[in-house]
Amino acid sequence: MKRIFSLILFVFTLFLCPMQSVKADFTPSYTNFTPSYTNSINHFGIGAARVTNFVEIYEKPDLNSKAVYRIYWNNIGNFITSNKKGSTKPSDIFLLYQPAENQVFLSVEDEDEEWLNVCYNQKKQLFGWLKKENGKNGAKFYSYKDLFFEYGKKYGLYTFRNLPETKKSLHSSPNTDSSVVDKFDYPKFISPWLIQGNWMLAKVVTMDNKTKTGWFNWRAPDGTLYGFVNVK
Repeated sequence: MKRIFSLILFVFTLFLCPMQSVKADFTPSYTNFTPSYTNSINHFGIGAARVTNFVEIYEKPDLNSKAVYRIYWNNIGNFITSNKKGSTKPSDIFLLYQPAENQVFLSVEDEDEEWLNVCYNQKKQLFGWLKKENGKNGAKFYSYKDLFFEYGKKYGLYTFRNLPETKKSLHSSPNTDSSVVDKFDYPKFISPWLIQGNWMLAKVVTMDNKTKTGWFNWRAPDGTLYGFVNVK
């Protein structure tokens, strides 16, 4: 019954948002995707776009320009793309893909008042324009500072496995010249209390259930992230 309902929903969606003559491709159920290594996110950009169940990406920041890519999914894991220049793998497209909770994010290269320039293929570095939130099918922009604070408060954060040893430190203040008050190896999660620039005052819980507190350098000056939201 759920599959029949999902098919009806998809046909109805296509009727409301007609696609050009493209080949749709069903991909096996991907109920969750989060990056594990820094090289699994090939484009960080300035932040992330939270998108809903239907995404239409344009060649230019203009609704009359060519739609270069379309993506649809539902909360039982069916994933469909227009399959032209992009990819049919959520791990190639999204920073975070969790359709059951509608937690789906694309990395953002740039923004203006109405549009977001997003990366829709992490491996090939393909970019297009996405309309900001204005009704059901829009996108909401989060700077990484806002994303890490809002969703980090809810889910916690985790560090990438190839985090440099020099970054596994907690400082007394938000700068590299401050004293190191504690260190960690593989934390269970990190809970942010306050974020200032590329630093966060955080509580770190280690694998042996010890709690450590201090300033963690969560992002490099060039924008490279050292971890991500711990959505499971």
